[in-house]
Amino acid sequence: MSPSPKISAILLAAGTSVRLGRNKLLLPLSGGSVVQRVALALIDSRAAEVIVVTGHQAAEVRTALEGLSVRFTHNPDFETGQASSLKAGLKAAAEGADGYLFALGDQPLIQTDLVDRLIASFAPGEGEPLAAAPFFKGRRGNPVVISSRLRERLESLSGDEGAKGILKSIMDESPARLAAVEAESEDNFRDIDTQDDFDRLKNSFTDT
Repeated sequence: MSPSPKISAILLAAGTSVRLGRNKLLLPLSGGSVVQRVALALIDSRAAEVIVVTGHQAAEVRTALEGLSVRFTHNPDFETGQASSLKAGLKAAAEGADGYLFALGDQPLIQTDLVDRLIASFAPGEGEPLAAAPFFKGRRGNPVVISSRLRERLESLSGDEGAKGILKSIMDESPARLAAVEAESEDNFRDIDTQDDFDRLKNSFTDT
């Protein structure tokens, strides 16, 4: 049996939610908040640690996650785009990680099972993947796992550039090095950009 990989989960919770007009991560959902749902899914997973990157309304995000087993790091440059938050998470991650799982704070339907299968697919010795990502009917979603061997490439990102370009390079140049994990439903990928998105998402919870 291959050893379990040491994966640092980095929850990106720094955005300004410009399109919605208020912080979507703090919206009430199923007795908690949107970002709390994501954090709990990561905490319950096989990730070695959960790091929350704050930015916009950092104090409110911390309060929403109060008492949970997470570590916080603040990104003062959050307004420059997602890349700065990815790099803030990397700096805060424990040394010796095999890879980093990047999760978005506005995807509250993400399931712990999917996170665990992403981590399991990344186990050393299984073709030595450089990344792992979930797919549903050919569509790639989040969260994604990136190998620590690509840390320098992650640290070279800028602006609103996330890990999408790195994943595309792997798929184009070395597709066998990308571990594709089939998601059970497209719901796992649903995020919140508008009020309509949130209204549709709430229908997934009977107790909201």
